Amino acid sequence: MDLVSIIVPIYNVEKYLPKCIESILAQTMLDIEVILINDGSPDNSLAICNQYAKEDARIKVVDKINQGVAAARNIGLGIAKGNYIGFVDPDDWIEPKMYESMYGKLSRSGYEICLCNYYKDDRLGSTPKLLKVKSNSLNKQEVIDDIIANMIGIDDIMPKYTYIMGSVWRCLYKKTFIDEYKLRFKNGLSIMEDLVFTVQALLKCSGVCIDHNTWYHYRRNPKSALHTYNPQMWEDEVQVHQLLEELLEQAGLGEYMLNRLDLRYIGMAFCAIYNETNRSAKETKVQIRERMKRVKQIYSDERLKAALDRVKPIQKTNFFNL
Repeated sequence: MDLVSIIVPIYNVEKYLPKCIESILAQTMLDIEVILINDGSPDNSLAICNQYAKEDARIKVVDKINQGVAAARNIGLGIAKGNYIGFVDPDDWIEPKMYESMYGKLSRSGYEICLCNYYKDDRLGSTPKLLKVKSNSLNKQEVIDDIIANMIGIDDIMPKYTYIMGSVWRCLYKKTFIDEYKLRFKNGLSIMEDLVFTVQALLKCSGVCIDHNTWYHYRRNPKSALHTYNPQMWEDEVQVHQLLEELLEQAGLGEYMLNRLDLRYIGMAFCAIYNETNRSAKETKVQIRERMKRVKQIYSDERLKAALDRVKPIQKTNFFNL
């Protein structure tokens, strides 16, 4: 059986880390390499990693200065010895048969990537998030139409769309494929770096296989970068959007995905404005004025105006009549 390398980028997660590591070590697939990258955590995360490494020789620990999740994952890719690559986030956990099942399907498929379903875990419990794909595999065009398109954004402003989270932790990759295309995470991104990587990989692959089981537990952490106030959110979102546009243009899909890109941009603006207006009661008048300046910057954005002009008229009509 081939070795599977599982890369875990770690920063300040001592509360959740033991459960994450134990779920990986409990895999029914024994031929795994667990690469724990401590990204300069100020808490006890490194000590936890080192303790588990003493108990299980399959664990490798790398301690580095804080440079962000993209840099941490890239270090893991650089040292991984496995023929297959998986990713787990340190505040999440996985079901015991995850990698045995995904490896079996991917190794038999002839494709380069396998995707599985996941649970969204929060204080209300676990909610399964299922791919609305009946087939066990998708060819390149089906990947574009059924997976990438729904990761980029909705195609209709009415609630009749399928959203697919573009996260690397739901995927298993052949390492030869990652090496052939020199796939790496974009340094400098504070949000959605895994979406950019996933779209880039899916655009390069010849097809994907689907594991219809629900293996991964995604913990909705209210303290994560996506769920806390970010004064740079608009700039960060625009940077991600530009990278996605570039990837699609290079693949000859810019025009094909234009409506989804426009609706994505509009949705980004709503999120960024909410980020600025959902303020703390303790903020000073100066801080509030700065937030309002950022709101004005967002709604004055020329790209946003162009997107609003281009989206299908029926969508705007339906939206404003809700």
